Amino acid sequence: MYIIVVGGGRVGRGLALELHRQPDHEVVVIERGAERAAELRAELGEMIVRGDGTEVALLEGVGASRCDLLIALTDNDAHNLVACQVATHHFNVPRTIARVDDPENERLFRMLGVGETISAARAVMAQIEATLPEHTVVPLLPVHGSGLQIVELHVQPGSPACGRAIRDLALPQPSLISLVIGPDGEPRIPGGDTVLREGDEVIAVTPEDAEPQLRALIATPDVEPEGEA
Repeated sequence: MYIIVVGGGRVGRGLALELHRQPDHEVVVIERGAERAAELRAELGEMIVRGDGTEVALLEGVGASRCDLLIALTDNDAHNLVACQVATHHFNVPRTIARVDDPENERLFRMLGVGETISAARAVMAQIEATLPEHTVVPLLPVHGSGLQIVELHVQPGSPACGRAIRDLALPQPSLISLVIGPDGEPRIPGGDTVLREGDEVIAVTPEDAEPQLRALIATPDVEPEGEA
């Protein structure tokens, strides 16, 4: 597999090293900064190319037309988006991954055809939410090019899903529940008759925009205090 990495920061350098150690991968790292590019070239050799990874001429020069995957990892969301757009629309690169520093830009990247996004803020939040039972839906992984994602659901007491069989749940479509882990830690492959219980952790594949529906399904309903309208 031929992989182009745009951005030679810590993440780009580390990823390039890992990929380069694998015999079936050819890797090129494009770094804009002259000083940083020189440092990397002294360490990693000819896999480092100095230049702007958003420029058509440069990408053509490093063979983007035969590239299998372009990964944009600069600290500038706009540069990452443009690099992926050029790779996709000018060179027909089949797969792109972009770093996104501002979580609000993730949806824009997806709308504009970037295959996958990496958000440090989202990753940290997912780790925090996974340890807090009141957080009912934890995104785990997007399913490439499908508009779907893998999520972890925490079934809360008194929720609409609690005590009901999977076949009776009004899940957003298309959705698939693939694994249920009970409070005892015992995993089981569910069927339509599987009843969800308080404390169950559920692994599911759902549409990326379905989180509000899922929260309403598995969260404890808000109860208004008596005497309030």
